[in-house]
Amino acid sequence: MGQTRTLWATFGVLLLATQWLDVISATIDRSFEESYEDITKPARKIDQYQNMDEFFSNEFIPFSNENSEEENSIEQDDEDYDWDILIFTQQWPVTTCYHWREEDSTHACILPEKKEFWTIHGVWPTKLGHMGPSFCNKSADFDLDQLDKIMANLKTYWPTIDGQQKLGGFWKHEWLKHGTCAASLEVLDNELKYFTQGLAWREQYLMSNILGNAGIHPDSNNTVVALQTAIVKTLGKNPSIHCIYDNKRDVSYLEEIRICFNKQFELIDCDGVIPGDAVAINYPGGTVNTNCHISKPIHYPSNVPPLMREQEEKWKFPVVNTFKLLQFIMWFTL
Repeated sequence: MGQTRTLWATFGVLLLATQWLDVISATIDRSFEESYEDITKPARKIDQYQNMDEFFSNEFIPFSNENSEEENSIEQDDEDYDWDILIFTQQWPVTTCYHWREEDSTHACILPEKKEFWTIHGVWPTKLGHMGPSFCNKSADFDLDQLDKIMANLKTYWPTIDGQQKLGGFWKHEWLKHGTCAASLEVLDNELKYFTQGLAWREQYLMSNILGNAGIHPDSNNTVVALQTAIVKTLGKNPSIHCIYDNKRDVSYLEEIRICFNKQFELIDCDGVIPGDAVAINYPGGTVNTNCHISKPIHYPSNVPPLMREQEEKWKFPVVNTFKLLQFIMWFTL
């Protein structure tokens, strides 16, 4: 009789333990999902994009919600295609890839083989204090054959980071959205001229050289003021410096640096460009245009950071497997 009671008591304890293990496992599952939802919203609401065309269609949208009211108040007059300056944007592909992959676990990237290799995002005609203009010729088409002469350079220096997109998709987006507006200048009035100018500016104002001359290289942490100082020392003009913020890791990553030109292709300050995107912040040495945190370090990554989903899985499954092992041991020792 005493042995029977002991067996029933043991069975009851194991049943209760099993129920608790199920609860813990479910909690881990929920924690994992909630953590992943957190990281996929680095500093603003992230939408799901099918390809880089959609992803980059939000290139003027900042990665912070701090100025959301100001952003919403900025509207483009669809009939006003006038613009004041050209913004030339170089992107750090490592960060762009991280941002893209965090959008969706199925997203893939193709990164340049060369290290410390900045690529072109775009050449954007912009009216001071406004968003755009964009899509200035809605009947325009894109002819990839026009770019045959510079195709090799475009693939190298103006590539799509998206590993899924067909050749020319990113360039088509840039031409139709921005190139059709730049075409109001005779020197940029066709695809070949527009993309050739972007390639020329990258060669002349390569960010890896500009930052490297100041001792700033990948796998380093720098303040936005240090980045600004390095660029102004070489160019003599204020850039616009852009980050993405990972609120799970509490890390800001350097993603883009933009420099500005007038219609004569002379370098000018990027001051007054796109309110709500890069905010002008005064510091003792001058003014910096940025969406990065002014006082916290900005990480200039040398490799794509591990996805938070992967890290959560590494943490989750060993714990769950340990619980299962304990269940088996208790069952086996009955």
